[in-house]
This record gives sequence, structure tokens and C-alpha cells, in this order.
Amino acid sequence: MEYTSKNDFFLIFKPIYSSHGLFLDYILISLSKNFYDATKLKFDSMIGERVSKIISENDVLGLKYLYDNMVPNTLRKLEIKVEDLDRWYMVNIFSDERDYLILFYNDITIMNEYRMNKINYPINSENNVYEFTEESRIYYKDGLTGLYNRAFFNEELFRLNTERQLPLSIIMGDLNGLKLINDAFGHEMGDRVLIRAAKVMRKVFRKEDVISRIGGDEFAVILPNTKEETALGIVERLKEECARNPLDFLIISISFGVATKISVNEDLNNIIRKADNRMYYMKIKEGKQARQDLINNLKQRLEETSFETRAHNKRLEDLSMLLAENIGLDEKEKEELRLLCEYHDIGKIGIPEHIIKKKKPLEEEEWEDLKRHSEIGYHIFKDIKKDLGVNDLILIHHERWDGNGYPGFLKNEDIPLVVRIFSIADAYEAMVNGRPYKEKISQRDALKEIRNKAGTQFDPKLAEMFIELMEKK
Repeated sequence: MEYTSKNDFFLIFKPIYSSHGLFLDYILISLSKNFYDATKLKFDSMIGERVSKIISENDVLGLKYLYDNMVPNTLRKLEIKVEDLDRWYMVNIFSDERDYLILFYNDITIMNEYRMNKINYPINSENNVYEFTEESRIYYKDGLTGLYNRAFFNEELFRLNTERQLPLSIIMGDLNGLKLINDAFGHEMGDRVLIRAAKVMRKVFRKEDVISRIGGDEFAVILPNTKEETALGIVERLKEECARNPLDFLIISISFGVATKISVNEDLNNIIRKADNRMYYMKIKEGKQARQDLINNLKQRLEETSFETRAHNKRLEDLSMLLAENIGLDEKEKEELRLLCEYHDIGKIGIPEHIIKKKKPLEEEEWEDLKRHSEIGYHIFKDIKKDLGVNDLILIHHERWDGNGYPGFLKNEDIPLVVRIFSIADAYEAMVNGRPYKEKISQRDALKEIRNKAGTQFDPKLAEMFIELMEKK
């Protein structure tokens, strides 16, 4: 059977990387020649814009749904309904030899109608209920997790929305901390977490339940002939199973919402909306704690694999507070300083262990990898303690007075006072206690080194003040 291709089109995106090679976003740079004929959309203003900005202003062409799968060197195929066009598309996502990302939209609207009429067959014509063959089930699988996809979820809702399936329960789920995991460890680790979550769900839910991945970190489950109380019990078992099945040192955390249709007169869309709202309420309630628990696990893991011990952080805090008290920092700045001492190197959890533990001087490429830890730490911590902005301090805690630090955004008094204090204390602590790649030196020699680098690496006034305080102490 031949299908017309007049509604097919593609978009080309160029990746944006940080100065240290960290992937940041995509910019839309080109459209296929037939784009405007196929879509009738006014898209000129979008050329040159970041995808994150495009989807923040309007969810066009399903880009908000596709965004989590737009990763450099990825190869994905997803079926979506593009609401702007009221058509179904198979979207192929792949990179070319230039590292540009291409989204090819293949119109399958007619094919969908053909499938519904030819591949599916009625098992109860009176109630217009359909059963899906194995051929169509394979077509409706999510390529990463093996669960069903959004299209199948929507069709099963239609199929199961009958009186004989009541009570019909819906569970909506959202994986907590996926973006944090992607930022800290890369999308490969994020994919492994999604696969592990899917494996746990398959273990807990029953064979007749329809488990689907309907978005980047979103899941939905249909439970026919299931009371809400039973569904809530299944959710509790699922949470227990997640806690018992971590991925390496990462605990799988999912927030769930449950709602049940008990009367044939109830609108199923309202039931789904209720489950979704309850899930978002639970995510607000659980999400921040889940992220904090994840950060604590990362910190514990870092302590086990590096010199970033609690004793190191305590020494760092004592040294920093000695200077902070002397110059009269206010309580908010002191709290920022304490948190910076505790979490400044949390991003090293995303750096290969052989680099962290290497006893010889780092090669240039290894050094560039190591410098990424401040950016990784920024992404990890940016949703915690928002009122203090500690994530910004983590990002710039290796800036230098002369501007030759990294990431290289600031110099002199543009560097926050908290960071200027911290950098002196951190350097002193490292020198007198040593590192895998460098032998420790005496306190006298460490203070001499700080004096030598006052005005280049360190704030000269703070450096002199620190030296005086340490000599008195």
C-alpha cells in the first residue's frame, strides 16, 4: 500500500556546548523546503532560537514531548499526535556527520486509520471493544523501556472505557530527579534509571494492567476492574520495591497519583485529570525531599571514592568561619558559606573515578574533564535551597582574583565575598593535608604560598587578613 508524503517534513538543530564541552541545548537552524506547505505554520521567527525557549513559549509540533529525547548522537523513533496539525507522526530523531540533530516527521495518519480498521478486530461488537494483535502491540512499544507508549495508552483508554471494566483505576507517575541524574551522570545513566523503573513496574503490576511511558519521565497505568483502595496498595508496594532495587547507588523515586472511575456516567478525562493533579501534588510534596536524598546519597558516594570526607568539610568550614567572623559576614552569608564548604565538590561524582584518584599530574584532557565538576555541581544543586542560590556559588568556586580561574566568568570584587573567603580556606586546607596528586606541606609554607598568590589567585586584602589570623592562632 502506498502513502502520500506531502505532509512529511524535517527540522535541523545545531547543538550548543559550554566552553568545557558540556551539552547545553539545541538551536533550530533549518527547515525542509516543503515545511510551510506541509504544516501551514508561521515558523520564521523560530529560526535561530533555542529549543528550550521555543517550548517555553508554545508547545509546537510536539517539541515539548520530544525534548527529553533530543540528545547528541541519539537514535530514537517516537509516535506522537501533533495537535497543531491534528495529524499522527512517526518522528525519527538522529544525528548527522556534523553532529546536527534531525527530526524527521513521517505522517502516519492514514496508516493509523488503516491499522485501527484492519489490524484490530472486535471481540465484543455489541460494546465496540477491541483486542490488539501481537503485531500492533510491538508497534506500540516504547523503544527505550519496552513499556507501551502514549499512543497505545490512549487507544487502550478508549478500549477499556466500558461498564464491564469498572471500577477502572488510573495511575499517573513521574520519576523524581531524572534531570538531575542526566546533568550529573549523562543521559546514558538517565536511560538506565528509566529502564530500571520500568523493570520494577513490570514486576509489581499485574499482567492485565496497561503500563505505559507517556513522556520523558512520565508513566501511566490503566488497571481494569480495580478499586482505588487496591490501586493505592499497589502504589505502596511499588515504592517499597523501588527502595529495594537501587541502580548502583541511585534510589529510584517515583511520585504517583491515583483516581478511579466507578460509574459509567463519569467522564474518563476527568478521572485522568484527577490522577494527574494528585500526582503533581505528591511530586511537590515528595520531589524536593527525593532530590535532597539523592544529593545526600551522591555525597556519601563521593566520600567513599575520594578525599571529600566529612573531616575535610569540617576543617574547611572552621577555616572559612575564622575569616568570616573577623570581617562580620551576616547570617545568610554564613549559611551560604557553610553549604559551599559542604557541597562545593558534589559535582565530582560525575567525574571518572580514575581522574579523581590519580596520583600523577593530570593530562590536559583529564584536567578539562575535572573542571566540569563545578558545572555538574551547579546542575545538581540548583533545585535545593533556592533562596540562597548556593548552586551559583558552586559554579564559580574556582574563580580567581585575576580572572584566570574557571569557568572564567568573574574576577576581582565581582567574585562574591563568600567565594573569595572560601577559595583561600580551600587552598590552605588542600596544601596542609595533601591530595592524591600532591604531598602535603607545612602550615608555614602554606601561608607563604597564599601570600605569594595574593593579588593573582586570591583577594589580596582577605589573603593578608587570613595569614595574620592563622599566625595568631
